[in-house]
Amino acid sequence: MAAPTLPIISLPRHHHVSLPPATASITVNNDRYFSNHPTISLVNQCSNSKQLKQIHAQMLRNGLFSDPFSASILVSAFAISPLQDVDYAHKLFDQIPKPNIYTWNALIRAYSSSQVPIQSLSIFIRMLYRCDEVLPNKFTYPFLIKAASELLNMRVGEVLHGMAIKTSLGSDVFILNSLIHFYSSCKCLDSAYRVFQNIPVRDVVSWNSMITGFAQGDRPDEALKLFHEMQGENLKPDKVTMMSVLTASTKKLDLNTGKWVHSNIQRYGIKESLNLNNALLDMYTKCGSLEDAQKLFDKMPEKDIVSWTTMLVGYAKSGDYITARKHFDTMPSQDIAAWNALISSYEQSGNPKEALAIFNELQVSNKAKPDSVTLVSTLSACAQVGAMDMGGWIHVYIKKHGFNLTSHLITSLIDMYAKCGDLNKALEVFNSVDSKDVFVWSAMVAGFAMHGRGRDAIELFKKMEENNVNPNSVTFTNLLCGCSHTGLVTEGRDFFKKMEDVYGVVPGVKHYACMVDMLGRAGCLDEAMELIKSMPMPPLASVYGALLGACKLHGNVEIAEEASSRLIELEPWNHGVYVLLSNIYAKFGKWDKVAMLRKRMKDVGLKKERGCSSIEVDNRVHEFVAGDNTHPQAEMIYEKLNEIFEKLKLIGYEANRSQVIQCVEEEDMQEHALHLHSEKLAIAFGLISLKKSQPIHVMKNLRVCGDCHNVAKMISKVYDKEILLRDRYRFHHFKEGKCSCKDYW
Repeated sequence: MAAPTLPIISLPRHHHVSLPPATASITVNNDRYFSNHPTISLVNQCSNSKQLKQIHAQMLRNGLFSDPFSASILVSAFAISPLQDVDYAHKLFDQIPKPNIYTWNALIRAYSSSQVPIQSLSIFIRMLYRCDEVLPNKFTYPFLIKAASELLNMRVGEVLHGMAIKTSLGSDVFILNSLIHFYSSCKCLDSAYRVFQNIPVRDVVSWNSMITGFAQGDRPDEALKLFHEMQGENLKPDKVTMMSVLTASTKKLDLNTGKWVHSNIQRYGIKESLNLNNALLDMYTKCGSLEDAQKLFDKMPEKDIVSWTTMLVGYAKSGDYITARKHFDTMPSQDIAAWNALISSYEQSGNPKEALAIFNELQVSNKAKPDSVTLVSTLSACAQVGAMDMGGWIHVYIKKHGFNLTSHLITSLIDMYAKCGDLNKALEVFNSVDSKDVFVWSAMVAGFAMHGRGRDAIELFKKMEENNVNPNSVTFTNLLCGCSHTGLVTEGRDFFKKMEDVYGVVPGVKHYACMVDMLGRAGCLDEAMELIKSMPMPPLASVYGALLGACKLHGNVEIAEEASSRLIELEPWNHGVYVLLSNIYAKFGKWDKVAMLRKRMKDVGLKKERGCSSIEVDNRVHEFVAGDNTHPQAEMIYEKLNEIFEKLKLIGYEANRSQVIQCVEEEDMQEHALHLHSEKLAIAFGLISLKKSQPIHVMKNLRVCGDCHNVAKMISKVYDKEILLRDRYRFHHFKEGKCSCKDYW
């Protein structure tokens, strides 16, 4: 929401705020001339707004509405009672010649919790213009500050803070508690903490507000520290306290801390509630203790959709899909939130095919209607496996059912089309949107980058600047990737240098990894090493992984051994390190070292991630692994593969045996192993399954090897067939014997 622009009005110096008695509250109304009138007593007996409006009519007839107290009771009933009708309350308010402070506060309070909190501030300005009649009191400011919190408007909140101090209300605990919430909402936790420290006598709400601010502001350690201090003050926490402390322990992913919080809930005798139990379930599942979560779940006297979906997501993310599905099937009500939980769990856990199967099941069952969350998760699954037919169907579904094109949906559509190989369709979606935020722009930059169109990514970035959209960290990650894949080293260096100085984005580990990758691809290995040494933070595995990949490309064994050593220190379980180093040794024919690495992998129980390629034909995704013979058409596929290599050899194809990491000494066996790579099987299947005019779209989970890259180029020429191959890092578009990467990959 845009920050409102409001005139700042100071209170006249000659006026002093008259505070109500210490026992007063928001309900205090001192103008009680007709408090016992029969008509007034009927207000609290009304069961609907129609009855209230009948009382309004009666008060107009008998002149009671002209009495400030009577009018304020009616306005309050419409403003803040269960029969709330804020618009009608405002109309009544406008008819009162001289509203008392109670009436002003009631309307300000109503708007602070409405969809238009800025109206609270507008009403307040009207009050200030009539300061000869009424002045704000200590009940006015908390609701005004709440409105500023809803608007996330620092300027307005700070002005209200100053006005409260100026009118001698700066030490009121209710106002100060509101200010803690305000500063926390605006992500100014240091300011919130200063307010907290200056409260003369803190109540439970003070502690809760600050603990919640730290917990929700991603400072869980400080939230837990404050909770310890609260215990030291001998102040008994309540349910709100424990909910916030649970949030903090969940963010730390620390099971021991979470169990300690649970024991404190029992120690303080805090009454069990559905919300509290759900928060405990969330903590246990996210901290990896499904056993504790299940015990709690089984004991819970009351469960709602949140309880069931928390357990479902916990099991799915742990890889126990059988139990996750069991929870789903036994849910008393499978609303769309439950379906979304199951779909997103599969999608986010690297099981996109299962996510798509659940989406298809949802469509067939008609038990719930997909919402935007469903579609975003399903589009992401489509992007992962390259299921463009399904993704296109979802796009049509969005249009047909009139979904509001949120930034999430637009970004997901662009990402899906780009990752499925149709960059033109991604651009079409991008250009169809009038108002684009940074995420939409960044998604399109990423699309250009993964297709090796670095200059187009840069041009789009310039247009983004022209449209006054500020780039964020993700934008620069995508932009630097585009420079890396296209060899735009000078441009990449320039963007990296300007990130913080010009755009205010501090380079993170991902940006350094992109730079190392870019410099390494260009052969600037020494510069890449110097950049790593200059990093202000410890290099993570992604940085050394980029360096190791560059060593494979340029055959630098010495730096490769150093990079792999650092990688193994950081991630001893990372099989990719051994595979990359094996490839480098294989490139130089050092088969003894290849064998040594394979033995080391076996000794520590590591297995190479299997290469898997997928291709979508007739709305069905077909998957292949190296040497796969499980496909129903396996015989035809291998016949086609033999035909392919016979034709390729006629135009000069020779197997690149350095791509075989197995310790295979016989040349004919090395060549046979290369012929069985998963992407070759997928391409062969595409040739026998698709029409001549249809391009072949193949998705590979690993980096495509040099031999497969060469074979795909030759197939595109011999068979006059377009092939789009997406590997772990980018797209390769093969046509007429050439690749879009221009062999720079």
